[in-house]
Amino acid sequence: MTSRAHFPAVAPFLRLAPLPIIAAASLAIRTPWAAAHAGLAALLFLWITADSLATGLIVAERMRLGRSPAARVVLAAIALGLVSGVLGLTPPLRSALVDMPWVVTVGTALVGGHLLYGVAGAWTVLRRPGVAKLEAAVACLVPPPLAQFVAKELALLHLALFRWRSPPDVPPGCQAYSYHRDLMPLMGGLLAAQVMEIVVVDVALGIHHRTAALVLFAVGDIGFIYLLGLTKSLRLHPVLLTPQGVRIRFGLLADRLIPYDAIAHVGTADGLERRGPENLSRLVVPNVTLTLAVPEARRRFLRPALTLTRLAFAVDEPREFIGAVRERLADPQKPLE
Repeated sequence: MTSRAHFPAVAPFLRLAPLPIIAAASLAIRTPWAAAHAGLAALLFLWITADSLATGLIVAERMRLGRSPAARVVLAAIALGLVSGVLGLTPPLRSALVDMPWVVTVGTALVGGHLLYGVAGAWTVLRRPGVAKLEAAVACLVPPPLAQFVAKELALLHLALFRWRSPPDVPPGCQAYSYHRDLMPLMGGLLAAQVMEIVVVDVALGIHHRTAALVLFAVGDIGFIYLLGLTKSLRLHPVLLTPQGVRIRFGLLADRLIPYDAIAHVGTADGLERRGPENLSRLVVPNVTLTLAVPEARRRFLRPALTLTRLAFAVDEPREFIGAVRERLADPQKPLE
């Protein structure tokens, strides 16, 4: 029997387990039998999507927490399964489903009840004082495996579209060290190239194939928004010295807090490559390294685990940063400037 201690190793498989089941059911509803029994096939497909998502979530949460998830979480999984099931039906099966008013009524009541219940819970969460509220609010509407992903996407869109000329995110009592000085010309060039590519592709394809041009234009716009959000996050999320430890951040790509008692040594990162597994600043060559007091095992999906003895990253003023960290290691109680 797999224990809770082994959950991190099997978690990806448990969370992805419903996908092959739903994929097999999706193939089954495209067979001649499904066409001949459209109503029954539609009901079976909806049951499989809702049941597989809910069951997978319940098993994963029981292994992770040792107890069943809350009723709101199970209802969210069932609602997601029903919605995805309806979207995955073929047109004949969807027509057969519409011809069964009781099914439409029950499904609409479940999904509508979940939305009302979830919106009320999200509104309550957002009104509470605190910092990490977005993910908790989203978790009221979607199952936990998706809540973190959706929250990150919403945060990125808000950052890219609405946060202009905002000061860096530096909590009170922390000391910030930037790393974006040498990256801004590169990111600016990438943004300009993205805009040129969107315009050129739209004009060139629009002459011959307007539909393809619109599709690529939409894809290019999404890519530009993501790149803009990443570029802005490099300035807004500096590396921090906090009262608890060193918080290594690199835009939206990395955010790690290393306690001071977990750091054995701090120094320069001479000789380290940009693509090394210990480098948390993947777009630049690191210039600071933290040697860990206890080696860290990093799990990788479908790949052998790594044992890291140090973490590397980049800051604009490495000497000043290294000196400040050494002072903190010598006297962790010293107040930050």
